[in-house]
Amino acid sequence: MDEAILSSVAGSIIENLGSAAFEQVGSLWNVEDDLEQIRKTVSTIKAVLLDAAEEQNHNHQDRVWLEKLKEAVFDADDLLDESKYYTELALRQKEKSGSFTEKVRYFLSLISVVFGRPKMSLKISQLSQELDAIAKDREKFHWKERSTVKRIVSPSRMTRPWLTPNNGVFGREDEKNQIINRLIEPNNEKNVLVFAIVGVAGLGKTTLAQCVFNDDKVDKHFELKLWACVSNVFEVTTFAEKLVDGIDEQRLEKRRKFNIPEVLMDQVHNKIYQKKFLVVLDDLWNENCKNWNDFKSLLISGAKGSKIVITTRDKSVVDITRADATHFLKGLSEDYSWSLFEKFAFENSQDTKNPTVVDYGREIVGKCQGVPLAIKSIGNVLYSTKPYEWSKIRDKVVTNVIEQGGNTFLILRLSYDNLPSHLKGCFAFCSLFPKDFEIDKMTVIQLWMAHEFIQLSNDTQQVEDVADEYFKDLLCNFFEEVRVYGALKYEMHDLYHDLAELIAGSDCRLDYLDEKTRHVSFSSYSFFAKTLNLVKASSKLRTILFTHDQYAFDAMDESTLITLIESFPRLRALDLHALNIKIMPNSIGKLIHLKYLDLSFNPIETLPDSITTLLNLQTLKLQECKYLEQLPRDITKLVSLRHLDDRGCFELRLPQGLQKLTGLQSLPLFIVRNNCGLGELNGLNNLKGTLEIIISEQLEDANSNCKVKNLREKQHLEKLKLTLAHKEGHDEMLLDSLQPHPNLKILEVWSYTGVTFSSWLFSIENLVKITLRSCDRCNHLPPFSKLPFLERLWLDAMKDLECLSDRDISEEVSTLSFFPSLKSLYIGNCPNLKGWWRSASMTDHQQHQHNRSLPSFPCLSDFWIVNCPNMTSMPLFPYLEEDLNLSNVSSKLFQETILPSSSSSSSSHLGLSKDPAHPKIRPGPARPDRFWAGLRVFGSGFGY
Repeated sequence: MDEAILSSVAGSIIENLGSAAFEQVGSLWNVEDDLEQIRKTVSTIKAVLLDAAEEQNHNHQDRVWLEKLKEAVFDADDLLDESKYYTELALRQKEKSGSFTEKVRYFLSLISVVFGRPKMSLKISQLSQELDAIAKDREKFHWKERSTVKRIVSPSRMTRPWLTPNNGVFGREDEKNQIINRLIEPNNEKNVLVFAIVGVAGLGKTTLAQCVFNDDKVDKHFELKLWACVSNVFEVTTFAEKLVDGIDEQRLEKRRKFNIPEVLMDQVHNKIYQKKFLVVLDDLWNENCKNWNDFKSLLISGAKGSKIVITTRDKSVVDITRADATHFLKGLSEDYSWSLFEKFAFENSQDTKNPTVVDYGREIVGKCQGVPLAIKSIGNVLYSTKPYEWSKIRDKVVTNVIEQGGNTFLILRLSYDNLPSHLKGCFAFCSLFPKDFEIDKMTVIQLWMAHEFIQLSNDTQQVEDVADEYFKDLLCNFFEEVRVYGALKYEMHDLYHDLAELIAGSDCRLDYLDEKTRHVSFSSYSFFAKTLNLVKASSKLRTILFTHDQYAFDAMDESTLITLIESFPRLRALDLHALNIKIMPNSIGKLIHLKYLDLSFNPIETLPDSITTLLNLQTLKLQECKYLEQLPRDITKLVSLRHLDDRGCFELRLPQGLQKLTGLQSLPLFIVRNNCGLGELNGLNNLKGTLEIIISEQLEDANSNCKVKNLREKQHLEKLKLTLAHKEGHDEMLLDSLQPHPNLKILEVWSYTGVTFSSWLFSIENLVKITLRSCDRCNHLPPFSKLPFLERLWLDAMKDLECLSDRDISEEVSTLSFFPSLKSLYIGNCPNLKGWWRSASMTDHQQHQHNRSLPSFPCLSDFWIVNCPNMTSMPLFPYLEEDLNLSNVSSKLFQETILPSSSSSSSSHLGLSKDPAHPKIRPGPARPDRFWAGLRVFGSGFGY
């Protein structure tokens, strides 16, 4: 039963009815007493729901009552939301009334609202009576009222590593080495061999395969490596796309042109021709022999010694694939199981000295049958449990596992049962994301907000901050971090996804919906089209998401979009990204409940004015709407708007009056034009995350003189990117006016035409990363060396840059703190750069170098110098641990700095040659976004 989401909705009703907004609703509709009664009744209902949720097996009578209750609570939420909307509409008109004519308009609009909805008061009164009657029926059942006080999850809870410190999979090192040896052994008979890893869910098949995939020996053995998650759908065309995309990342932008299967197949053949590759198919379920043969034929052009690794739970898949070798994964040994359990269950070593706790723990671990996921899950539950409560958990584990015939899935269920009530609905909602889906945390938070799953303890809290804490709490048990093209995403293990689907029940569906569904996601437009033909309309549906990527081939025409809007009038969240939508119909304004709208990656040119009537809208996503030129003039009426995602909308002209949207939390791109000046940022002091300011055209004098004094008051910004395209001589004054708050962590400045940088650049002491690019006229840098937390410094395309420090070398030598935290340094495409210090002659440099008194980087571990042929001096870096990459640099630099740095024993692992004529050379492209151990020297500018 889906009491989790229902409980969250009930919680939002209680919170809303206590707000000032509903005081106005009660006053306008004369229903104050009814609203108060509804609040009390729903509080009772929520308390009963907590008890009902604990019982997993309801009889028929229970289910009928709960279903009736659910309908009433959701109807209440809809009606209350509607009453609030029309009340705000009337009050908005009142605020506009000033003159006699405007007051008449307000009076007429108020009459229209009140008498145009004559049944609103009656509906609210009837709702109160209906809820009260249902609540009284609870007395027929055995459920009790439980406390609805929000249980606090310990802030000390941290996600603990799944892998051991040396990145080896826990307890599987021998198995990992066995598999690696099988993969790299010579093979002269077949072009492609298939290796299968088989085991029940939760054993760690994927983790083991990842460790094998990322091993250095495997990396060196295969020319190409590709990883693909499979899950339930195995389509050859889909895999052809994944294979080509994995090999050629630049093809992603062109994918729409190559959606013909024959073209894809040819591309696969060409990309892998005579290359030794490794392909991992994770979680394969395919039982169609033809599909497998078609897939394998794709790879026939690869070189001998190529391998396919599959992970699967199903032994029949091994037969279908005709695997050449199979590794059957078993549970961890008793010792490894206990060691893993200790890492997750015990806060400190003292707990392991309690013999009673240890006895309970060992009995619990024994029921986990060596399944790492179950051990981790129950360990996390026990970590937040007092020792005297372990016996209760032990009893639940023993009872559940025995009753289910040894099924460890029930152990995972305990991790859900142990969650505070406010997190249960949030977890169940995540079932909308398909298995293996890479989840974006901010998207999840915005969707939770749209459905008001987030409960605030006081008025000073920001809903996003509380939601972020919710996510962190769930991360401990249910999600794992993954990196996707450098961005942090999250995945849910298949078993946890099964659990979320079980909890959500009929409320959440994937790729189909029925009359009970309230939230649905579609993996493709074709599934949506089929569903729309079957379900013509639903007043219950609250969420429609599409989970395809931004390069989908699908397209939704205007008539279908109109049908969608008219068929599902109570939508709170609507995701229409990447559906080739060119025109947004005016009827979008009918979705008065809408709080989340995603139109990203569509060739849309304009938005209808009716979108400004969506008073509840909190999130509007327009990412990469490259043809969108303007927003409706009255977009500033969206007073609930908190997130306006305009990344990649470089043609967009933001409207005047944007500073009225004081609740905005995110506005990643702000392009300054003559119609929208810098002053529009002054009111937006709640902005968080990233802000990119682009001054893309020459501003009129009045506009260019408008300083953003409030930029330094935006204390929540973490990253600021400034791209300037102003007249020479004006950029310096402009940059002076853009001083950020001291909390800033990342700063980027592009295309700056000033000669010197503003003094505030080296006064922002919390900076962790600085990027300066295409600042052509700058000849030296500010004194960044004193910034205490600076870890990354990136300098690129600085044509007039002659030195990195305007100070004398002797001043730097006497400095106690020289880049105390710098770990990564990139200097590229600076043709006039001569050295680190302006006044240091080669004699001075040699003198200090000989005396070992040159300044040195205490933490630098990654260093790139690219296309700086005249650079001859720089500080020492005796602690380099990762990479030294040189391309088109002077041999003097190598002799005077590189070799002296390499003489340190701490950097001897780099294997640097003492002879500059024979440096250690390792092949590979000079790309700063990829790292290899050791020194690389590229190009002919090395003095040869």
